[in-house]
Amino acid sequence: MISIRIPLAKPAFDEREVKAVQRVLASGWVVQGPEVEAFENALAAMHKVRHCIAVSSGTAALHICYLTLGIGPGDAVFISSFAWPSAANMAMVVGARPVFVDVLPDTYNMDPNDLRLRIQECIDQGWGAPRAVVPVHEFGLAAEMDSVVQIAKEYDMEVIEDAACALGATYHDKHVGTIGKIGVLSFHPRKAITTGEGGAIITGNDKLAEMCRIWRNHGQTVIGGKRDFLLPGLNYRMTEIQAAIGSTQLKKFPEILRKRQQIADHYLDNLADCPGMSLPANKPEHTWQTFMVYLDEGINRGKVVAELASRGIGAGPGSISAHCLKIYQGRFGYTNSDLPVSWELHEQGLALPLYESLSFTDQQQVIDNLLKILGCKC
Repeated sequence: MISIRIPLAKPAFDEREVKAVQRVLASGWVVQGPEVEAFENALAAMHKVRHCIAVSSGTAALHICYLTLGIGPGDAVFISSFAWPSAANMAMVVGARPVFVDVLPDTYNMDPNDLRLRIQECIDQGWGAPRAVVPVHEFGLAAEMDSVVQIAKEYDMEVIEDAACALGATYHDKHVGTIGKIGVLSFHPRKAITTGEGGAIITGNDKLAEMCRIWRNHGQTVIGGKRDFLLPGLNYRMTEIQAAIGSTQLKKFPEILRKRQQIADHYLDNLADCPGMSLPANKPEHTWQTFMVYLDEGINRGKVVAELASRGIGAGPGSISAHCLKIYQGRFGYTNSDLPVSWELHEQGLALPLYESLSFTDQQQVIDNLLKILGCKC
């Protein structure tokens, strides 16, 4: 049995998270209480928005956003293909049609030119009324939001920012997730900070925030001092345990971010001149949730992953491209080559270990072994 000594990802936990959980257990209040409120307030302050609604996952956050904005049957939602398929899946759940948009080969983010082409194609083919665009800030780097927002405005569409991978990232000095009407965050274990599972919605719109809270908590609200139910709502509440861990992680976030940048810089410096791969765009705003290289055509990623694993090193696909998945090919007729950049990243993207406690020695082992496997003489 292969033993992975250097994993792909690892949460930055220590005794502070243990104490936070003990505090919650001692209190006896374990769901949607003061810990959740404190975590929401800290996230809202960080993003300089009025409202943060903590929920059970980033996927739950996307679902609530669609419901709150009234997106449903007859609507089309434009989504980056190269991204975890949560945004597309939730569009399907509410009855809307996901229309996939190709990405740029260096940033892995939505290609604004392709967005415009896909909107026109949707209109010409009668796939549905263009209602929303969901730019994904992939791996911690902001999408080209000026262009995306402008195109959305031309077609009277909402902008829902999927900032699940991009806590702390900025675009023109503005936090991602606050540029569109509403944004979502995720605290999955592979994110820079984690609550185990968990997510959040951020917005400056009072009405949207109120509706998000109602959808989150069974559709209930208080009218005239009495509890009532306005919607067939959901149970997407965050636990006090998750929120206590999240608040602790958030205090450590500046140091986590600094370490991730340091690790990314070392990868970029040591892999820059080696054939067989392309490196991600290096921009000051990048927060490096994942470090993914792009292997040249002809290199078998599966063999590279297996060879790294045999040497105790975890690696894997950076992400997936939804238009390459059976559900979307079967339902909407997509083929792999329809979005060529997303397809190539789907097949050839290789994520390397990146986490706050990754030592310099271990990272150098990752680099040295990868270069040996690829036959690089650098």
